[in-house]
Amino acid sequence: MFRSLIQWFKAENLLAQAKEQIIEMLQEDLSLFKEAIRLLWTEAGVSINEIRERDRQINRHVREVRKKVLTHLAFSGSAGLDMSLVLISIAVDIERIGDHTKDIGYLATDYPGKFKAGEFKDELKNFENELVDRLQILKGIFESGEDAAAKAREMARSHSEMDRQYRAMISRLINDEKIGLSASQSTMLALYMRYLRRIEGHIFNIASAEVNPFHRIGFKIKGKK
Repeated sequence: MFRSLIQWFKAENLLAQAKEQIIEMLQEDLSLFKEAIRLLWTEAGVSINEIRERDRQINRHVREVRKKVLTHLAFSGSAGLDMSLVLISIAVDIERIGDHTKDIGYLATDYPGKFKAGEFKDELKNFENELVDRLQILKGIFESGEDAAAKAREMARSHSEMDRQYRAMISRLINDEKIGLSASQSTMLALYMRYLRRIEGHIFNIASAEVNPFHRIGFKIKGKK
């Protein structure tokens, strides 16, 4: 009996540890994203080697989350299976945010001095600020759980608007011949827009995990019935 209780407590503690690592990963994504966009715009701040190392740290966290969840399931069987699958899914999305952030760092360091945004600068800055806010909201959801469902639904609603903004910028970049950027500058700008869009996509996936069942993570959040 006592052995079973110890195993149960250990299993529950492992999920709590996995949750804490999720929070650490979100904080690292947030910090790294800020540093990467600063590097792109100003060529100042962290080096690409530091960005790579911090991305590797996020990867290590993902592996640890997987180990903890697997061990939890080994102790407790199917108890908490849904939560376990959701935690793994969230960890993967956070890891992918780190990957795309690293891509921004490569864009800055592989082609120094060549990034120009032209008329898109203000829109991109607004998009960046929105991503920072959304990462902070996600971190807060995991830390306190306060109004989690309402916040997740609002993030899902605004995701559609952000996607519309991205598509409008890409359309102008491709179709407007008077944007005043060279071919290489336009290519860099398109890549950057794409990286921002992918980061937003993974943020949406994480938010959807709060209100959607596991099989609908990353898909449209249905309204309340």
